[in-house]
Amino acid sequence: PPSGAHLPTPSEGPEGGPGAPGQRPERSPAARCFLLPPRPRAASSPSKCGRFPGSRPPEAASLSKPPPLAKTLRRPAAQVPQPLQQLSPSVPRPVPCDSRSQDQRRLFVRLQLAQGREERQWRGCQLQPEICAAFSGVVQGLLRLPNIFHFSQATFNLALTIFSHLLASVKVNKKLLHIIMVTSLRLAVKVNEEEELIPHVKDFIKHYGSGYSPSELLRMELAILDRLHWDLYLATPLDFLTLFHALVVLSWPQVMELLPQRNPSLHVASLTRQLQHCMAGHQLLQFKGSTLALVIITLELERLRPDCCTPISDLLKKAQVSMEQYVPCKELVRQQLRSF
Repeated sequence: PPSGAHLPTPSEGPEGGPGAPGQRPERSPAARCFLLPPRPRAASSPSKCGRFPGSRPPEAASLSKPPPLAKTLRRPAAQVPQPLQQLSPSVPRPVPCDSRSQDQRRLFVRLQLAQGREERQWRGCQLQPEICAAFSGVVQGLLRLPNIFHFSQATFNLALTIFSHLLASVKVNKKLLHIIMVTSLRLAVKVNEEEELIPHVKDFIKHYGSGYSPSELLRMELAILDRLHWDLYLATPLDFLTLFHALVVLSWPQVMELLPQRNPSLHVASLTRQLQHCMAGHQLLQFKGSTLALVIITLELERLRPDCCTPISDLLKKAQVSMEQYVPCKELVRQQLRSF
């Protein structure tokens, strides 16, 4: 207060005298100014204090009552995670995939593709009587040779298929059967084997066809390719044998317990040798490769389980083989396997 100013006591009145009891004494203007709190600063405009329109200035925000602590810590109800069934009850649960049924469908598709190729390329083969005996000797002689180049059984089976397809489309001199067989194997090697595993033509001739020159082998290759229209993508009996075997193992797992050492690969290898022995019989050239493979599989199933008829009937439906073809082929295969 200014010097010399007198601050009235509560017992004094407006003029400095005693006030009436029960009445609040009136203060001087100087005293009222001294006791009032300082005037707050004027809040600046939102456009000057905040970057966003409508934001509150810091001074005005500091004067407002802070929200309760519980409200600030409480999570909004819309953000509370809920179980998946409550969020999307209409979404169906994923159904577990059966790998065995998928494999069966995949094998059936491959079987249909192989049947389509066989139907397109098949020509019934009736050998000339003068080359029937020579045919069996040439095929069995090839299969008895040691496999020093480690060719696959699929390569040998393709060679026998090329050989039989050629004999079904053209008449062949008996003297040419051996070079045709050797050339068919050479073509099958070029189709099936890796390039680094294909032997040199001189090494190949030395082991399989001594007495022929490379030029003779090349001329025979061109003659065979021209006769078969350069189409060596043939459906072989071994293709059907492996497909039928896989279908049986997948459809009836109990057959696995009857296999030797419970090893499907060893069982297929044994059946492949039977198949190639049957392909050396000229009487069986009149049947398709799928029919021959089906007969070998069914004969093996009859040997493993004589009372099992369901797999055989199912294979007959999938192979689309008529009984008119199946029954005579089965009798000829039994006769051929007696010398196996």
